[in-house]
Amino acid sequence: MINVLINSIKDLFDKKILFLSLIPVILAILLWGIAFFIFHTQINEYITYFIAKIPFLPQEGWFTDSVEFILVSIIYYQLVILTSVTLVGIVADKIIEEINNKYYNLSKEGFGNTLTSIFISLKQNIIFIILFILTIPTIFIPFLNLIVTVFLWMILIKKPMFYDSLSSFATKEEYKILENSDKIDTFMLTFLSASLFFIPIFGVFVYILQLLMFTHFNLQRLKQLRIQNATRSS
Repeated sequence: MINVLINSIKDLFDKKILFLSLIPVILAILLWGIAFFIFHTQINEYITYFIAKIPFLPQEGWFTDSVEFILVSIIYYQLVILTSVTLVGIVADKIIEEINNKYYNLSKEGFGNTLTSIFISLKQNIIFIILFILTIPTIFIPFLNLIVTVFLWMILIKKPMFYDSLSSFATKEEYKILENSDKIDTFMLTFLSASLFFIPIFGVFVYILQLLMFTHFNLQRLKQLRIQNATRSS
């Protein structure tokens, strides 16, 4: 796992990969920046209404304004992350191919496509949004809010990152085998990847680092699986 993280950090600063990583995040920042600018009045009114419905919170002006600012910032940040993770499917194939050529030299026998990648991301986004809305009150509970946030981010990234990192190279049979094996390692990888979102500012760029981590993790296992299968066949 440590080697996966170290190699992924090194690859993140590869000029080509770094350039590709900027495309989705810039699009996401601009998209939601424009949306929040146009609809800031409606957004603020909804959040003020929501705050007023929480019984244990003080309703003084300065406190409401502070909570409103925090919630708007959190919502904007979450939306940028959601959109970035979805858009990463557009550039994922090129990044994964770069990693394969550099480290693993696996034959490309994959079954995946960009439309399926986007569909999986959108599905996880919907689940994330529903759970995020339901768990908003936990934002005000120390420690629990961190656990809930990491849990939500794990739900958001696991399936899309797993699919994107493998589907271009693995067959369906290989994909299913790897999906159902090393579950503790997969959980730890997902937890570590999701935790990276907590890094201020850099968090919106971290989806590429997550993709790199899942790619190294899965292509290593795919290479080992094929070696094992070849050994059994001989």
